[in-house]
Amino acid sequence: ESRALTFWLRNAAEFSHREKDDMEVSVVSLSCAEEGCDTTQASCVCEFTPLPNWVYAMHIPRSSTNVAIIVSPTCAKFGEGCTLHAQELYHFFQTLYPRADITYNVITSTSSWYMRMITADVLVCPPGEGCLLPAIARDAYTYVYEKTDPTVSTWLTCTPDNYLTRLTVPTYPPVFVQGDCRHLRARIGAWTNDMALAPSLQYSSPVDGYLGCADTNFVATAEDPYRPPTTYRWDENVWATCPVEVMTKDDLCTQMDRLGLTRILFVGDHTTMTQAISLASILGQNNDISLDTSVVPNFTKTITCAGTTIGSFGLSYIRNDRLEEPGTTPSPGFPNCGPTNEQYCYPWSTDYSSYDGKQLLIVNTGYHWADDWQGYITNFQNFVGLIDDAAGANAIRKDDVMMFRTSVPGHKECDLHNGVYAHYGEYCPRIVNGAFWHWWGELPPYNDYAIRIINEWNLLNTVKNGPNIELLDPWLMSVLRPDGHLSGSDAGPSCTLDPKECMLYSLPGPVDWWNHLLLQQLVDIGTHLENSNPMQAWR
Repeated sequence: ESRALTFWLRNAAEFSHREKDDMEVSVVSLSCAEEGCDTTQASCVCEFTPLPNWVYAMHIPRSSTNVAIIVSPTCAKFGEGCTLHAQELYHFFQTLYPRADITYNVITSTSSWYMRMITADVLVCPPGEGCLLPAIARDAYTYVYEKTDPTVSTWLTCTPDNYLTRLTVPTYPPVFVQGDCRHLRARIGAWTNDMALAPSLQYSSPVDGYLGCADTNFVATAEDPYRPPTTYRWDENVWATCPVEVMTKDDLCTQMDRLGLTRILFVGDHTTMTQAISLASILGQNNDISLDTSVVPNFTKTITCAGTTIGSFGLSYIRNDRLEEPGTTPSPGFPNCGPTNEQYCYPWSTDYSSYDGKQLLIVNTGYHWADDWQGYITNFQNFVGLIDDAAGANAIRKDDVMMFRTSVPGHKECDLHNGVYAHYGEYCPRIVNGAFWHWWGELPPYNDYAIRIINEWNLLNTVKNGPNIELLDPWLMSVLRPDGHLSGSDAGPSCTLDPKECMLYSLPGPVDWWNHLLLQQLVDIGTHLENSNPMQAWR
């Protein structure tokens, strides 16, 4: 915690000078349990024990730009399964971290091997003696697994306490704790057409305005009884025990009651508004929500939860394109924030901080920062500071559940797509950036920065006032969905927009799965709190 605080204090000086392309390097080091072998020998006993893949996913941040697998020469030559494990990790990481540069090397020089471990942003070591010196020489984010019982005399029991505080020695063998699914879910998966599920993916009443235009104008046929973008389900390809299931009102009421939450507050731009309206629609409360540009977009709904202690909860949305408050209040047609004063930033912090019950706050920012990297950094730091100040002034804010939703880009030529991408490799060649494309290419580094700060923030256990910040990350789910946009092929001629809108989605559609994911994350958070399990920093 003290290391995290030191990082936080130097954060303004260090991170404010980061460029969007700066690397975050994570290293996995594989070595023998005892490094007594010599590569000149014909044979030698080298005990090597791999870790399950989910362990690496828990420790290595999803914001990593480089993930290196480095293997000691003795482990590569004598360790049974060592090279095979390294090769399997190489291919696994390419799927788990699709934007990162994944490398695999056998390091023949001890000094080079140690330097790679010491200088990494994150170091993960399966049981092995080779990590000893680099691990205790590092500052933080070091995870060393040790097979021997800590009560037995090992290098751990002989290491001074002030050195041991520099690393984390998790339980071995690693145990998957209930609730840990929220670190893994929606990171490796695919969309599958499911006509049997499709009926439960429709709304009881259509959304008004342009968000519901495609659905309102859809004409069902025997061949296509439902609009195609509403007929897909998300499947987990690796962690099938961490599914994303379709939300129902009763499910959400149960989790809100379980956590004692009496309000869900969405704060953000148009994409956040779409998510808020999606949730209201799933809950059957999308009436009287106006998308008329001459009307204030903010709204509040009351969701009744029969048979629960809370009885009901509020569902509110406040538009704020940049998570900042310039001191003025906009009105339709009269924006009040942004470098050219073209965005809308309705006040929200007082409403949030003064609320007298526990609440779920869901925020997002990124789309309206264009390529202003320094502005985004300052803004996000100010947001975290505001959350801490609010909890300092009102103690109940520390009990809130808070989620930051990652920003997802649009899709080039979305009007030509009538299906999903099978994997990231299909999306990757179509990535675009620049002012014409609303700087969609800047969103991944913005997400990475937010995740790094959230990880640091969540380590500040006793020296912060505010609650931990959880991550709602529908990024991969969304980049695989070029269909269903407002200007998608399913929209129809009466829904034509000029210019084309290939970032916002029609409702119902892919955005509904952001809320299905939200429910599963709430389930995991409740499980962690009930079992008093440590809340891992988000990865």
